Amino acid sequence: MLTDRGILIHATRDADGLIEVIDDAAGTRSLYFGTRARQSSMRLTDPLALQLSYTRTMLAALLFQPQPQHILLVGLGGGSLVRFLHGHFPEAFLDCIESRPAVVDLARRFFQLPRHDRLDIQVGDGAGFLETCPTAQYDLILIDAFDGDGIHPSVCPPAFFSACRRALAPGGVVSTNLWASPDAALKAILANMTAGFDHQILRLPVEKRANIITLALDRSYTRRELQALRPRAQALEHHLQLDLPKQLRSLVHHNSGLVRRFLDLRTA
Repeated sequence: MLTDRGILIHATRDADGLIEVIDDAAGTRSLYFGTRARQSSMRLTDPLALQLSYTRTMLAALLFQPQPQHILLVGLGGGSLVRFLHGHFPEAFLDCIESRPAVVDLARRFFQLPRHDRLDIQVGDGAGFLETCPTAQYDLILIDAFDGDGIHPSVCPPAFFSACRRALAPGGVVSTNLWASPDAALKAILANMTAGFDHQILRLPVEKRANIITLALDRSYTRRELQALRPRAQALEHHLQLDLPKQLRSLVHHNSGLVRRFLDLRTA
C-alpha cells in the first residue's frame, strides 16, 4: 500500500497502539508507532549503518568505554543499535529488554535482528529487569524507550536511574535518549537522573533534532581530560565510521560550565 511516507509493508496493533513498517523511495525501512515520528530506520543495502542521527549520538558513550564486553539496551525498536553493536563488537554480550512482543516480532521479521548466543532479547519491563540484575553487570547501558506518546514513563523516576547506577560496571556509561519538548518534562527527567545517579551527567544535543542524549558517568571529567580523548575518538571514527571527534567537540562545548564546576569541586 502506497502512503505519503512510502510503501506500507506491514501494519499491526497491540495493546499500546498501531505499529507500521514503511519503505521509502531512498531504500530505507522505518518503524512507526502510530505517529509520523520514525522510531527506527534501516538502510536496506547496509543494515549495520545507523540511519538516524540520535542513534549515532548515543554512541558517544564509546568515547568513555571503547571496548564494552557486556551491554544492556532498554528498548529495541527496529534493532538499529543491536545490529550495530553486535556486528562491530564481536566479543561483546548484549541483553535487550523490550516491553512490546509485537516490536520484537517485527524487528525479527522486517529489520534483520540477529539471532546469536551473544544476544539475549527479553520481553518485559526494563525498570523491573534492572532492579533484579546483578550489581556492576554492564559496561554500557543504552536507554531508548519511547512509545507513541514520547518517553516511556517507566524509565523516568529516580529509582530507575539508581538501578542503572547499581548495574553499571566501573568505567561504564549510561547513554539515554531524551526528547527536548515539552521543556518541563525534560527538566523533571534530568532532575530525577541527577538524583538517582548522583554522578556527572553530560548533555549532548542531537544536531538539527529535538533529541538530547545524556551520558551518565561513574566519575567527573575535567575539560583537559575530555580533550585528551581526541586520539580515541579518531581511532573509533576510523573503525566504526562514526563522527566521534565531532561528538567530542560538542560534548566539550555544551558542558563547559558543568566541567568547570566539577574542576572547582576537585580543587576546593
